[in-house]
Amino acid sequence: MLEELRVRNFVLSRDNVMEFSQGLTAITGETGAGKSLTVDALLQVLGGRTDAQTVRRGSDRAEIEAVFTAPENTPIDVFLKERELSSEEHTVVLRRVIGKDGRSRAWINTRAVTLSVLKEAGSLLVSVHGQHASVRLMDERNQLALLDCYGRLEGLSVKLAQAFNAYNTERNRLQNLSDEQKRGAGVFRTLKADFDRLTALELEAGDYEELSRHYDTLESSQEISAAAMKAAQALSDDDNAPLRLINDCRYELEDLQGGAADEELKSALELFAEGCEKLENAKEALEALSIPSDPGECERAGEKLARIHELARRFHTEPGELYKYQQELEQQLDHFLSLKDEITALTSRVRQLRDAYEKIALELSERRAKAAERMGQAVSAELTDLAMPDGRFEVSCRRNEECRPRQSGRDDVLFLFTANRGQDPMPLDKAASGGELSRLALAIEVLTTEGREVPVLVFDEVDTGISGRTASAVGQLLKQLGSRAQVLTVTHLPQVAAAASHQYLVVKQENESGTESLIKELDYSGRIEELARMMGGNTVTEATCEGAKALLEHASV
Repeated sequence: MLEELRVRNFVLSRDNVMEFSQGLTAITGETGAGKSLTVDALLQVLGGRTDAQTVRRGSDRAEIEAVFTAPENTPIDVFLKERELSSEEHTVVLRRVIGKDGRSRAWINTRAVTLSVLKEAGSLLVSVHGQHASVRLMDERNQLALLDCYGRLEGLSVKLAQAFNAYNTERNRLQNLSDEQKRGAGVFRTLKADFDRLTALELEAGDYEELSRHYDTLESSQEISAAAMKAAQALSDDDNAPLRLINDCRYELEDLQGGAADEELKSALELFAEGCEKLENAKEALEALSIPSDPGECERAGEKLARIHELARRFHTEPGELYKYQQELEQQLDHFLSLKDEITALTSRVRQLRDAYEKIALELSERRAKAAERMGQAVSAELTDLAMPDGRFEVSCRRNEECRPRQSGRDDVLFLFTANRGQDPMPLDKAASGGELSRLALAIEVLTTEGREVPVLVFDEVDTGISGRTASAVGQLLKQLGSRAQVLTVTHLPQVAAAASHQYLVVKQENESGTESLIKELDYSGRIEELARMMGGNTVTEATCEGAKALLEHASV
């Protein structure tokens, strides 16, 4: 429950503290005094949207602090323990500071938290019902949510939404893959043709560099072979070739042997023999070099290099990167080829997810149909006390088999109403007046809170447009609700305020610092005076005071 709310420098509130108890608490005051500022401040500390305008003029910042109890194992207790935000006292202190630049900071139990964490914690503590509830009631999406809330089907509804999201995600993925497969038919043919051109080259990693070196070697070997052949021929083929001349000299010197100069001739002949041998060796080596390599090999290597350069230009890459590009093409082709298998597997997966969705949707439809009947009867039972004795409320819940799967399920939900006996209920926008709609919205709001585990319920001027006996009935309705939860209501109706166990008065006053809203808890005499003012149109007389006493005594029975 909410134990305390402290508000500093928030709009017209300079420093107000409210201490709350169980049951129904009413907040009253003259029009313009700032009754709803309490609700606004509470919304801020629960994580609502804010701006610089909320900071009181002349102040640097606004501060709002709310203290709640957090009994063990309640949703808020579990939430705090999971995030290591709990306290030993089992209390929850929410605090928010808003700067004059509109920026804000938030804390839970003195620990700084993000706005999203503050909002999530706030949603487990307080449920606020505003004066625009009747407008929201007209929206069919809200009608479905209210039915789920009344029937305590929100958990199953969330489970269905999760099943839908899983199905829808995979269905969209399947659609994207199918579209890719269709679009890729032409792309695949192009990639395949390019890949075939590259595979025809029979490239491997590093082939271009090795082929370039080999081609250079083959080209230079042709020149070497020609030069070696020419040199070998020069050594022996011509009449003046060195080998011929040396051999001729040897033969002439050999004929001169046997004379006085034999030793010298012998030495010269040995040198000639040695020279001939070396020249013969040189000739053989040159003849070996002169054997030409396969001219076709050089031509083939040149043609392959030319093809590599041609394809490199075609694919806008470097010749040395062509093999890498071939691998990339292969990966893309493998992807296209694997699409068929992936689509087959995903089709089966989508079918399974669809079946899971339909199973939950069917269960939810059956439970919604039962809840719709109960809700119609429960709301109709409240209409007599709300001055609509002939009123009848129904919830139409029809399963729609024709529609595609929806996150909310296959049910079309519509609230129907008639205020007159003998008339068939019709959609709210065709059957209910503004006052009837307000009372209907209040009855539904009260009944749907029974399906929630939120400990604090706030009703901000939800009784607009009603008076008299109907107002008394509304007061009793909120009082009954206060026996099950802590209820705060901002009201301008004395009948509703009289039904409360506690009452706060908001007044606006002028002082040196400007206009200021003050709030104080009323004792018995203060309540009599305030109820008398509310009954007498701001005029307090002895008669209105007596009427206020009677109203308070009657409401407390």
